[in-house]
Amino acid sequence: MKSTSKFILLLLTLLTVSCSSYEDTFSLQKSIFIADSENPGLPIYSEWGYNSFGAYIDRQVFTSDNSNLPTKIIVNHDTLHLLLKGVMNGRFASLKFSFVGYPIADYINLTTLNDKTINLKSDSCKVLLTRENVAEDIKIIEGTFTFKRIQNLYVDKEYTKAIVSGVFNLKMFFNNEPTAISSGRFDLGIGYENFYNF
Repeated sequence: MKSTSKFILLLLTLLTVSCSSYEDTFSLQKSIFIADSENPGLPIYSEWGYNSFGAYIDRQVFTSDNSNLPTKIIVNHDTLHLLLKGVMNGRFASLKFSFVGYPIADYINLTTLNDKTINLKSDSCKVLLTRENVAEDIKIIEGTFTFKRIQNLYVDKEYTKAIVSGVFNLKMFFNNEPTAISSGRFDLGIGYENFYNF
């Protein structure tokens, strides 16, 4: 009887540990939204891997949500594409930045972008805005995209993902009208599930 009780206790302990480990892994993938009191509707700027982003597109709030994977990084030849997917006015929207000359081999190598500011007006950059199922390459008037801090995240001494944090602002023409994207900020976890190189 005692051996059966010990076995059940051991089984319950193992089950609890495996569930909490799965929950910890899952929580690393969720988006955490902490409101910025100075910029209503946007998440705070952080460097903790909250998997969130936000910006004003004119006066409309564009942010990550819990329905869409907030970001993907796709490297194709020498071009790095950073895709932000979220919502604006309750509808799906996305913003894709393409940077030529950044052939990052794997997500562990993203740290080479640490403290890097990119001039979006240069010929080696493109931005694509999609809202209400209309995608349009943007004619950029001016703007910058800054990878302020990129850190490697280890869990139990094992490399898990890169935490990519930064800011962006730009002025552009969208639907032949001048438009501003302001107060842009991102704090993203990039790992196996959202980094592609082909």
